Amino acid sequence: MGAGTRSIHLVMVAKVRVTRNKCVECGKMLSANPYAKRCMDCYLKRRGIPSRARPKPRCKICGKITSKNATRCMVCWHARGSNKPAVKPVYRTPLTSYEEARKVWDREIGRKKEKLKAPPKKPKGKRETILVLPDLHVPFHDTNLLADVIARFSGKVSRVIAIGDISDSYSFSTFLKYERVSFAEEWGQVTAVMATLSEAFPSIEIIIGNHDARLEKRLRTNLSPDMIDAVQYMTGGTLCPLTALTKQFDNVTIARHEVPNSKHTVDWFTTIGDAWLGHPEKFSKTPGSALRSVEDWLLDNEVTLGLDRYRLIVLGHTHQLACLPWRASMLVECGCLCQVHGYQTSPRISGRPQKRGMIWFDQVDGVTDLNSVRMHWYDAE
Repeated sequence: MGAGTRSIHLVMVAKVRVTRNKCVECGKMLSANPYAKRCMDCYLKRRGIPSRARPKPRCKICGKITSKNATRCMVCWHARGSNKPAVKPVYRTPLTSYEEARKVWDREIGRKKEKLKAPPKKPKGKRETILVLPDLHVPFHDTNLLADVIARFSGKVSRVIAIGDISDSYSFSTFLKYERVSFAEEWGQVTAVMATLSEAFPSIEIIIGNHDARLEKRLRTNLSPDMIDAVQYMTGGTLCPLTALTKQFDNVTIARHEVPNSKHTVDWFTTIGDAWLGHPEKFSKTPGSALRSVEDWLLDNEVTLGLDRYRLIVLGHTHQLACLPWRASMLVECGCLCQVHGYQTSPRISGRPQKRGMIWFDQVDGVTDLNSVRMHWYDAE
C-alpha cells in the first residue's frame, strides 16, 4: 500500500470514529454499526423498548402476577386448597325490597329528586274533559310537542288516557336497528316522562301497546313456563317494565278489563262510559279501514268480552289523525307525538307518513258529547 493510499484510509477511519452514535439510554459510545441505537447492556435489559409480549397471568383471588398457566398464586393456592374452586366475583347483591330497587334505579339514571309534586286537582263540575295522549315511543318522543301538550292541558282536564306505546322498548326489538339506544338510557327517559305526566295531570290511565309488551313477548318466547313463573314471582307478578314502573306513582294506573267467565284480563284497551279506547295491532294503507275493522270486531266480540255498544271509538297504534262518523258512532285515530323513526327513511316503501297530534273530548256522567271531540294537528301549523 502506498503512502498516499494509507493516508486516505486513516482519514476515513478517523471520520467513522468521530461520527459514531451514542446510546439513546445511557449515552455510551456505540460500535461502528450505523444502525445501532442502544449499547449491549441497555439492549439486553430492554431499556426504553416497549414489550410486545402477552400480559402476564394474574391470580383470580388477589390479582398478583403468577407463573405461566397458573390461575392462582401460591399463597391463595395453599390458603384455599388445591381442590376448592376459586370464588367467583359478586357483581351485584340481591335487592330486598322494591324501595331499595327504586333507589338503585335512581342512582343509575341520575335522578336526584326523591319526592314528586302533588298532581293538580280535578276541575269542578259534572262535565269532565278527557285528553288522549297518543303514541310517544320514548326515547323517540318529540319533547317540544309533549311540553306543549302539558302546557295546554295541565289543570284543565280530569284525566289522561295514554293510548299505548309510551315506551319504544327499542333495546328489545328484533327488527333492523337504525340507532343505538341502551336499556338504561331508554328507561331513564321513560321514568322522567312518567314523573312529568304524574305531576301535570290528576289521573293517568295507561294502555299497554305492542311496543310496551316487547319484553314480555321475548320472555314468553324464549323461556319455559316454569321460568316465567319464577320471573313473575320475583317481580311481583308482571313481565312488563312499564307496569312495574307505575308502582312509583299514586295517580298512574294500568288499564284492566276483566273478561267475563274467564280468568283473563285485557290491558290493551279501556272503556270510559260510552267511549272505547284501545291499541289493537291493526293497520291499513286505506284511510279509515283500520277504524271500520275495529268497530266490526267490537260488534262481533261484545258478548264474549263483556262489552257494550260504544258511541266513541278511539284508536291508537296507526300514528294517523282521523275523525269518521260511522253508523251511530264516531271513529277517531289520535295521531302520535314521536319523531321520525329510522325505518321511515329506508328505501323499503310502505305505509303512510305519521301525523303528529292528539285529541280530547268531554263527557257528562259517562255520556260522550260527540260534538266536543277535538283534534290538534301539529304538522299543519
